[in-house]
Amino acid sequence: MTSRLVAFFLFFSSMLLAQLPKTAFKEVQLRFDTLKLNYTDYRIADEYAFIMPTRLETEEVELRFYPDSLQAFKPLEIISGKHYEVTDSLLMIGDQFYRVRLLLKDINVGQSFSILVAFEEKGKRANYELLIYPYNIPKIAVAQESIELFNGEERTVEIVTPYPEYFSVNQDWVEGEHVDYWLQRDGGALQLLLKAKRTGDHQLEVPTELRFLRPVNGKLTTDGPPLKTTVNVKPTRLRFLNVDREHVFFDTESRSAGEIQLDYDPRLKLKSTYRVEDVTDGGGRLVAEIVPKSTLGNDKILCEVFSYSHHRITDGYLYIKDGSRTLAMTNFNVVNRPQIQEIMMMREGGDWTENLTVYPGETVEIRIRGNGLSISNFDFTPCKQQRDTVRLSDRIAFYTVTVPKDIDRKKVSVFFNDDITPYDLRIREYKRPAPLNFVKIDYGDGRRRITDDDMDKPIFYRETIQDITLVFDRSAIDKQDRFFGIQELEIEVRVLSQDNKLIDIQTIRNVVICPDSTSPRHTFYDGSDCERVSLSLNSHLVRKTFTLDAFDQVLIQVRHASGNGPSQRVHIYAERRYNFDLDFSFPAGLLAVDANELSVGNFIGVSAAIMAQFKFFSKRRFGQPSPFQIGAGFLALNAFNFAEDAERDLGLVVMASIVPVRRKSSFSLPIYIGGGYFFERQQFLFLFGPGLQIRF
Repeated sequence: MTSRLVAFFLFFSSMLLAQLPKTAFKEVQLRFDTLKLNYTDYRIADEYAFIMPTRLETEEVELRFYPDSLQAFKPLEIISGKHYEVTDSLLMIGDQFYRVRLLLKDINVGQSFSILVAFEEKGKRANYELLIYPYNIPKIAVAQESIELFNGEERTVEIVTPYPEYFSVNQDWVEGEHVDYWLQRDGGALQLLLKAKRTGDHQLEVPTELRFLRPVNGKLTTDGPPLKTTVNVKPTRLRFLNVDREHVFFDTESRSAGEIQLDYDPRLKLKSTYRVEDVTDGGGRLVAEIVPKSTLGNDKILCEVFSYSHHRITDGYLYIKDGSRTLAMTNFNVVNRPQIQEIMMMREGGDWTENLTVYPGETVEIRIRGNGLSISNFDFTPCKQQRDTVRLSDRIAFYTVTVPKDIDRKKVSVFFNDDITPYDLRIREYKRPAPLNFVKIDYGDGRRRITDDDMDKPIFYRETIQDITLVFDRSAIDKQDRFFGIQELEIEVRVLSQDNKLIDIQTIRNVVICPDSTSPRHTFYDGSDCERVSLSLNSHLVRKTFTLDAFDQVLIQVRHASGNGPSQRVHIYAERRYNFDLDFSFPAGLLAVDANELSVGNFIGVSAAIMAQFKFFSKRRFGQPSPFQIGAGFLALNAFNFAEDAERDLGLVVMASIVPVRRKSSFSLPIYIGGGYFFERQQFLFLFGPGLQIRF
């Protein structure tokens, strides 16, 4: 069947492109390693092909064309294809042959492909194909060089091969002269079943069949290497009776272990009781009793079994006795009936617990205690599971279980030998504190993550802070490799003045954020009010951010409501370069200079000034005013001089002042310089002198 499928495939391929005529060249060779393959050596379905042995998925080869005539048939190029690429130019070497190097790719044993070549034939271009058929000669052997069997006994033997998928298996027993055999597949491995028929030493040779063609003695065949071993069939006066069950359960109360089917033996009488012991002669340990009930049409006897002792097949054979007389041999396991007593779970870094709560995407270890576990199977579908075959006994079993990330149920039932148990793995959604990199802040300078490195430092913002908005990037909570689930946050906001006096404080609670649809668990999160994407702080503050004075502060702390997990603090200052204020001062002892005559006048008495003042802040000392100020306003000369000859006047002036930097009171002693126009004198005056300043 395999060869017919290969032949059909190659015949269908040849209908698409013409195959290279044999008359065009003396020979076409494929060379790699130390092998030289001729294109005309083999034919598959009447088509020439390179039958190429390979062990790798890629091979670097050299293709040579030996033409009969250099003019009649000339290679032009190698047409690109899926399974090869050209690594060297197509060249004529010494007027003898054309040569090109290729890298063959994606080589699969038993799957042919073609190299497409363009030729010039009688002045015209023509396209042809060269078929390549990869094959392998896989090694295969019986694990035991010599096998011992009792006459009539069946035995399973392991087959060793690195490529079990290359071989076909038998559909049923194959009769041999001395030993019957059956080559079958057990999962991904091969095994050989043997049944002894005649005593003596026998050389057993089991033919194998490959799923692809390979050359043998100049012909193509699917025959594989034969399996060879020596079988020593020992004579015995005892017949070996096969059973249909490998395991019989031990029951200390009823002793009944159910029914089994034994090979028919006329010496076994119905309704009689026969002892099953572990030694041939007397004095053996009673393992079980069997009572034949009826004969079956398949050359079997249906028997009821009563168990009395534990036994393993590996411990030796069992002997069926009628009183003290041994009638036959058999073998089966007598083990405790499978039973679960306890299931516990341990996650990485934790201890064993009876709490079977697991989370999507989590991998945990399950420990099961009970009886008969070595012959039992557990199933945690749809979870992925792997049994620990090293730590396996009849009383304890370990499994590694991985919960799918997209699991769509709340419970995973534990199945025990295909029966449901009262144990469940309870699926819970994650609700653990996530890193706060999903929180962004916007105070007017664009959105930035609060976990960025520069957010640990104070932020100085010179513009008016219209609002401070926290934006939640819901796609950044759950990742493909780790889930965090619903996040519950608390946000504390403090507003402080320039001198650190508390102006406002608000704590915003119950800020719940759910991962968005990019999370595999999005549809399973139960949160009707957790679709929040942003939060305005001004909607919670009494002192709004757009009313902040120069160098007022906003302290924002974002933390998880549980008190666990990371927290982040953001400190924003309302930075200003200058400030505008209204000052009332009392300049005294000012020296007045007449602008027209440039003559020095007298010192005037205590005056009064109301000034609209511009104050500047130091660039080096944060929040500290500069000693230089400038303002404009009204100045009343000699306002507090009540003498009759006092020269009082009112002027519109522009004054610069130098004030003490380190002052905390509302009073200061500045030095003034400036000038203005005085209405009574109707002239401009320059002024210089000290004064007393009162700040409101």
